[in-house]
Amino acid sequence: MSDPRDDEQRFWLESLIDLDEELAVGDLEPEDHQVLSRSYTRQAAQAIRGHQEKAEQADRGGRGKLIAVVAGLVVVGAIAGVFLARAVGSRHSGDTITGNDAVSSVPSLLRNAEESAAAGDLAEAIAIYDRVLERSPSNPTALAYKGWFLVLQGQEAEAADVLADAVVVAPDYPDARAFRAILLYRTGDCSGAAAELASFDATNPPEFISQLVENQGLRTNIALCQIVLQDQEQFQTLADLGLTANDAVAAARALWDPTTPAQGDPALALRVYEAVLADYPDHPGALTYSGVMLIQTGLDNQVADGALRINQAVETAPNHPEARLWRAWLAIGLGLTEQAQADLDHLDALEPSPEIARLAADLRSRMG
Repeated sequence: MSDPRDDEQRFWLESLIDLDEELAVGDLEPEDHQVLSRSYTRQAAQAIRGHQEKAEQADRGGRGKLIAVVAGLVVVGAIAGVFLARAVGSRHSGDTITGNDAVSSVPSLLRNAEESAAAGDLAEAIAIYDRVLERSPSNPTALAYKGWFLVLQGQEAEAADVLADAVVVAPDYPDARAFRAILLYRTGDCSGAAAELASFDATNPPEFISQLVENQGLRTNIALCQIVLQDQEQFQTLADLGLTANDAVAAARALWDPTTPAQGDPALALRVYEAVLADYPDHPGALTYSGVMLIQTGLDNQVADGALRINQAVETAPNHPEARLWRAWLAIGLGLTEQAQADLDHLDALEPSPEIARLAADLRSRMG
């Protein structure tokens, strides 16, 4: 997984290259190029300095516990600041230039709005976006970020209309899709948020935005919300949940974490895993974690089936880090130290995430 700080540097440096290309083909006025070039250079320099300052910090890793209930939907305030710092001002193919005055052209106005927002003046940023929309009513950046800043100001009803317009005029604009998914989730429309997130994925979004969505737990929270709501309808399939297999598995892991087996809701998590396996019988994540769950909880007296599921996960996906990790755990429990050692050695070669590497180190210490 790449460092988001590297993604930020690359984003601004690539934007500088885009500016030169737009100037060369006549899509950008020289005055606009000068203003934006200075701005993007400053952003790139700040990103590089930030990377250098943090390069020596240890990676604390670890996945936060995401047990959620519909009655207390999390207000994703953390996403607000992160999106503002990394995504605001991103340019879209639908952005247009109006006029030759670098101070009042659409790109310059968009940049002014970004700077106002970065200074904490969201009302001023919204007013500037309104000026953009007077000239270019279908400008996707102005619509998306005006809608987002309205969300941050608590004007959710107005934001809903603006973001709805944004996804209509630019259905492939990932920023708008992400913002609308957040708004729908915050207002309790889990099904709508899940559908919007699917549309976001279909836009092939830039890595830095995708990573922000992942890091803030939005995807898993939406899936959890959907599962809890659909549980009242006795869901049986992924189609009932309206989730992808991977999102459903991530949510099930949040419902029951194998590192804290005494907590959570294993029965509901197992129902989610069974819904995944009904459509994808060889899904390694669903096999692995349902297998671990059956062993640790003794749910439905299916301990032996749990072991078979973990083995099936490794056979199906030999390079799946979590499958290897938990089969090593199973082997240690059965006294099969050579098998456990082989799985952990294979896992090391896969360059696992910090969390998986930490758990693997714990297993090695158990073997002495």
